[in-house]
Amino acid sequence: MRVSSHRLQQFCFHSNRKHVNLPKKILIFIAGLCITLPFDGNLLHAQTDVLESDPLRARSLLVWDEVGVVAGMSINRQSGTLITDCDCSFTGGTATGYVIGAIFERQTRSRLIWGGILGYESRGINARFREIEGVVQRAPASGREYVVPIEFLNEAEVQIHAITLTPFLKYEIWGTVFGRVGAQIGYVISDNLKHTKSLVTDTVRFPNGESATASLGTSDGVTSVVLQDGPMKDLQPIQAGIYAALGARVKIAKKMSINPVLQYGFPITTVSSGNGAFSVPAIQLLIEARWIL
Repeated sequence: MRVSSHRLQQFCFHSNRKHVNLPKKILIFIAGLCITLPFDGNLLHAQTDVLESDPLRARSLLVWDEVGVVAGMSINRQSGTLITDCDCSFTGGTATGYVIGAIFERQTRSRLIWGGILGYESRGINARFREIEGVVQRAPASGREYVVPIEFLNEAEVQIHAITLTPFLKYEIWGTVFGRVGAQIGYVISDNLKHTKSLVTDTVRFPNGESATASLGTSDGVTSVVLQDGPMKDLQPIQAGIYAALGARVKIAKKMSINPVLQYGFPITTVSSGNGAFSVPAIQLLIEARWIL
C-alpha cells in the first residue's frame, strides 16, 4: 500500500502525541522518513524536467547550412615567362580580373567548418617590354634607304576564363574573424593571346641629315602591328592551385551576413606548355553574402 508524504507526516505526529513506545531504531527510521519525504516530490519533479528536456534539439541549433553568392576583384600577377610566336619573352605581367560564384558551407559543433565555392574567374595578364631594332627607312627627299635604330614597345595580352571549384576548410580564429584554406580545380573554357608591336620612336634622322616620321612597313602612318592573336599553344585546360583566405563575418540580419574576404591563390600548374612555363597567381578581394537555411 502506498502512503503519501502528507499521511506519513500525520502518522509521525500522531505517534509522537500518543507516546507510542517503539524501539529506538524504528523511531529514528520514521523520523528520517518524515524529514525527507516532503522533498521527494520536488526531487522527482526536477528529474522529470531533465528527462523531458531535449538536449539534442538545443545542440542541433549549432549545426546548420549556409548558402550565398560571391563577387569581387582579382589582382593577377604573372609568374614565370610567357613566350609568343616570334620568340619574344614576357615577364612581370599584371592585370585585374573578376570573380563571381556561389558558396555552400556546413557549420559544425566545433570551430572547424567545411564548404566549397563554385566560381567563374577571369585570369588575364598584360605584359610588356621595350626593345631597339635596326629598321630600314627611306629618306623622303633623296629616296635613299638607311638602317636606323628605332625603339618598339611589345605588349602581350592574355585572357583566360575558367570555371573553378574550391573545397575548403574554415577555422574561426577569434570572434567573427576566420581563416580558411582550400584546393582549387579549374577548367579553362576560353583563352586568347594577343601580341602587339608598336613604335615608340616618332621621328628618325638619317645619316645625310634628313629626318622623317617613323613608320612600319611600306605604308606611312602605320605605328603598330599585331603579330599574334588567337588561342594559346598547348593550353592546359585543367588548372590546379592552393588558396588561403582571411575574412570576417558581419551579421546584418537574423539569418544573413556579409563577409569581406582577402584571398590569395597560388597555382601549381602552368597555363600553357607551348607559350612558356608561366602561371597566374592572384590576390582576390571578395564580398560574400550568406543566408542560413
